[in-house]
Amino acid sequence: MDAKMLNLCEKEKNSTACFNVGNKKRVIDQDNKEALKYLSLACEGGHMTGCNHAGILTQLTGKQYSPEWKKATELFQKACDAGEDGACFNIGSLKYKEGRAKAALKYYQQACDMGNKPGCENVKWLNK
Repeated sequence: MDAKMLNLCEKEKNSTACFNVGNKKRVIDQDNKEALKYLSLACEGGHMTGCNHAGILTQLTGKQYSPEWKKATELFQKACDAGEDGACFNIGSLKYKEGRAKAALKYYQQACDMGNKPGCENVKWLNK
């Protein structure tokens, strides 16, 4: 790990540096626990893709209706509200898995409106 990037994240709370550290931990090191730590720091610093990725990793640690899914929804919601279309899509998917198709449709539509093609496909599918 690049010591400068780690220092920027941990000491200076640089959200982009935290995202880059977290992404490396997730993709290259395949250490989701450490990745979640840094992606959460990125999210806290205002990096919305960090919130979305932290939400995905958080959701993977839980089950339907678990505290982890609730936390994942909060992370996705923060990013969705800030215009991160993938996060809106992810909330839609989470809601659909919970059996809440109407709520899922709302988030898929929101993602679609932001240009998310899978969101648009799911809107069409749910409206059949």
